[in-house]
Amino acid sequence: MMTDRLLPHSSSELCVHALELERVCERRISSYAAAMRAIGERTTALALERTAHGLRDEIEKLEAGSGARAPATLTPWEYAWRLTYMPESMEEGPRVVPATAREALQFAVQARRRAAIFYEDVAANGGDPVVCAAAAEMATSKQASLQRLERMLAYQILSGAGNGAGRDKMPAWRQNASPAPSVPKSVQ
Repeated sequence: MMTDRLLPHSSSELCVHALELERVCERRISSYAAAMRAIGERTTALALERTAHGLRDEIEKLEAGSGARAPATLTPWEYAWRLTYMPESMEEGPRVVPATAREALQFAVQARRRAAIFYEDVAANGGDPVVCAAAAEMATSKQASLQRLERMLAYQILSGAGNGAGRDKMPAWRQNASPAPSVPKSVQ
């Protein structure tokens, strides 16, 4: 039926989608890190580089899990998630370069959310129970990284840091034990 959503029907299809999503996300976050380093936002650059490194590890695991043969390639018209979750990926034009740490973190959060939402959608609506279980596991594994980026963004917003002034302090969100940044007294 033409109204059916095009979701992965097998583990190998899910792997192809996951590889594409993670590669796009890694490229974006790496470019955001480079932009932050260029404007002197060292702390944000390091955090984004750490996130990109984690994505490269995930990509390596997905590639290893896909076996010796190369996974199939995606065609733009074949998979609806590219339009739904990443419409801008259909164009190969230049990407937006963040001018501040806050913008870089906003873009990074958006990129991670796209992947998490896709996996959650497949987990909830996929036809194969094995694919649904694998997608649910992938969605869960993205949460820690996404929450960390969201905490960093919240800190930037609440503190007014990352507004292009080149601040480079060691903020509270760098400590993994802290569940969320506290609200500065100036904001209360």
